[in-house]
Amino acid sequence: MYTYLKKARVALSVFFMIAITAAFIFFVNRESPFFSFFLKLQFVPSLLGVFSGGLLVFVILLALTFLFGRVYCSTLCPVGTYQDVVSRIAYYFKTKKKRRFKFSPVNNIRYIVFGIVVLFIIGGITLPLGLLDPYSNWGRVSNEIISRSEQLMHNGVSFLFPDTVFYRSYAHFTLGSFLFALAFLLLVTLMSAFRGRLYCNTICPVGTLLGLLSRLSLYKPAINRDLCTRCQACVMKCKSQCIDLETQTIDESRCVGCLDCMVACKNGGISYLFSYKKVKPTEIETRTSKVSQERRSALIAIGLLGTAMATKAMNLGPVMKTKPKPSGIMPPGAADSDHFKRNCTACHACIAACPNNIIKPATNEYGLDGVLLPVLSFKNHFCSYECNECALVCPNDALMPLLLEEKQVTAVGKVKFFQDRCIVKTDGTDCGACDEHCPTKAITMVPFGNDGLYIPKVNGSLCIGCGACEYICPAIPQKAMVVQGLPKQVKAKKPSLDKQEKIEVDDFGF
Repeated sequence: MYTYLKKARVALSVFFMIAITAAFIFFVNRESPFFSFFLKLQFVPSLLGVFSGGLLVFVILLALTFLFGRVYCSTLCPVGTYQDVVSRIAYYFKTKKKRRFKFSPVNNIRYIVFGIVVLFIIGGITLPLGLLDPYSNWGRVSNEIISRSEQLMHNGVSFLFPDTVFYRSYAHFTLGSFLFALAFLLLVTLMSAFRGRLYCNTICPVGTLLGLLSRLSLYKPAINRDLCTRCQACVMKCKSQCIDLETQTIDESRCVGCLDCMVACKNGGISYLFSYKKVKPTEIETRTSKVSQERRSALIAIGLLGTAMATKAMNLGPVMKTKPKPSGIMPPGAADSDHFKRNCTACHACIAACPNNIIKPATNEYGLDGVLLPVLSFKNHFCSYECNECALVCPNDALMPLLLEEKQVTAVGKVKFFQDRCIVKTDGTDCGACDEHCPTKAITMVPFGNDGLYIPKVNGSLCIGCGACEYICPAIPQKAMVVQGLPKQVKAKKPSLDKQEKIEVDDFGF
């Protein structure tokens, strides 16, 4: 039975890993936005979105944990599946002796890391969680490495067959984000190649939390002492290194429910058992002590989780934060900087979904507590008036879902006009590109001087900060139109119907 269950688990884990990765790949997420649904099935997005639509998923994941332990880690988590793939590949490059895992004592580093993350969450700061969350890290790996590699191959084919394969312009490249994703990928690859699920049981805060909660699971893997021959077959297959044959116990807080040990045991000595069954009188003292310790740990975890959720429910601001710079423009639906920083884990789903490639990872646009969060840049394009993709794919409502009509009146910033930079004044020539390409007609041309020239005038109540004017402005080296971000996104005045236009911007803007 466990052989078939393991095959089903492996099939599901591979499916979820492919589906989540596909949500970040250009040729898939443009044609099949369905894959973004799988992003919402991850633990941290459901936790952060519990008060804005993610409650059902969060409850389901907790229920699975309280039933069978850390099945999330072995089936739904893409980083967990990646570790298993690496571990399996590394198996073929090791000597027979090094292929065997062995029991490893509990590493308390995971509790220190988990405690730091929880303290920051209670303080209203999710940055440490976003930097360690396995889903968010896989999102950055998918976006910065896998997706860029796919695009590089695509454009290589386009170079060879320009008449049949179109060339895709590259998204913003942020060195810091790329290096962070690469460092994470290398770290997890090395740890899993040599020690299996070491990352899960040492660094990952999600693994630590679910491990603590799994101590209260109804069904746990257990060793039948009457059938166990201490042959070590289970220990050598355990990637979590949590089976101790000296005491014939399994540390369920580290067990990810991969079923490898159950398949490896030829005597049926390991199986999932109901953990609250009656025990023999001779075992009562030992069992009572073990259960008390397990419950104590689990209750502490529940208490910390409850405190973090209560703090989030009270919507308290961060205990420490840096003031966003005017250049930090949040994507539509971010509401305000506090909400955005408190909920965004920088998974970069919005960056992957943006068809105009105007969203990039932040460096210092939001301050130190906003590193790697998505920020708008109008250097190579602008925010399309007819697009609301970024707000729809966000898995934890850091970007609140906006209908297209709502997005079209949501001001993410306001444009500032620098008249001294405008070529109408500097070169004494006609322009009007900004007026022609403003979708809300927040810019109009008014008489300037005595030479029959016209210069832009901005109506701030109509401006939504889409960046069309900034992108198209021909002034160099500094743009005459510059969009500045708002700490709180506001509702702009809706333009009259006769002024709304769907603009197709050409290469020159004239």
